[in-house]
Amino acid sequence: MRSVIIGSGISVPPHVVSNNDLAKVMDTNDDWIVKRTGVRERRFVVPGQGSSDLAIEAGRAALTDAGIDAGQVDLLVTATMTPDEFVPGIAPTVQRELGLGMVGAFDIRQQCSGFLYGLDMADAAIVSGRAQTVLVIGAEAHAGYLPLGSGWDVLRGTSERVDEADYATATASRAWSVLFGDGAGAVVLQGDTSSSGGVLSSQLNTDGTLGDLIRVTAAGFKQQPWLDTSQIAAEMHLPTFNGLELFRQAARRMPQAVRAVVADAGLEVEDLDVVVAHQANERILDAVRKKMMADDVLIPSNIARYGNTTSATLPILFHELRLAGRVNPGALVCFTAFGAGAHWGALLYRVPS
Repeated sequence: MRSVIIGSGISVPPHVVSNNDLAKVMDTNDDWIVKRTGVRERRFVVPGQGSSDLAIEAGRAALTDAGIDAGQVDLLVTATMTPDEFVPGIAPTVQRELGLGMVGAFDIRQQCSGFLYGLDMADAAIVSGRAQTVLVIGAEAHAGYLPLGSGWDVLRGTSERVDEADYATATASRAWSVLFGDGAGAVVLQGDTSSSGGVLSSQLNTDGTLGDLIRVTAAGFKQQPWLDTSQIAAEMHLPTFNGLELFRQAARRMPQAVRAVVADAGLEVEDLDVVVAHQANERILDAVRKKMMADDVLIPSNIARYGNTTSATLPILFHELRLAGRVNPGALVCFTAFGAGAHWGALLYRVPS
């Protein structure tokens, strides 16, 4: 039994925010952002729209692409670090709105590596016989993270002026806030006993000693109460980054994971047709390409148009590569990601012939 991808779909908000738009609400410019991140524009949800809405649209598109009914899905995995609400997460909402019926549905929280972990879990469920058809979705709505204040009114065209204090706050966050965008991607996997393709090998890794690379300390139940105004005043609800070490670890760990799953399948890196890598930062991708002696054809990027959509980067890029004819029958594809936790790994997949 092999797990094969029979459909994919994406959902991105229509509201596009360019680097020049961000320059209206913080001290930055297009050249500064592009040189440091490779991002030129990103998409943001509107107030009242969350990661579940994007996940539902992407999931519905993937089911349509697969040519199956929602009732055929017997397991749902949603990867997100930006749920609509703390409890119960987005999986029950997505399950209900897609009409999946009484199936297992759960969120996983591996941040940028969430979709990769979801693929591995789907494969394990299928190969073990616990499921036949699994829907895996990565969905994020980062807009709520970004401390732009009245700058949001400027970006949405309802105001022409940002408050001076909000401008300063937004500027203080620019090292990380310019990276992120909103979006979702989904794939449908199904068991196949006759195909020579499917998931060939997978490796997941976690190193808790790297937990401080990216951290958000509020809201959390180590605090009593778990959320209050003092935490917000201390900006505990905003992410902190160890950017240099994050860069070094991501550039090292993703190539290692790719080589490991390729070797486990008895193949060579040279056999790969495309590497679908997490779109965190174009400079990280360049470093990965250098370590793997690869170019942007083998390790492509779409971060310029979407920014870092965290758990959604892999399925969005995979879907676009499918549409572009890069993952045709027989193609050898490797998914890889590195993110907060630290969680990382790779999964090797052969497109069925």
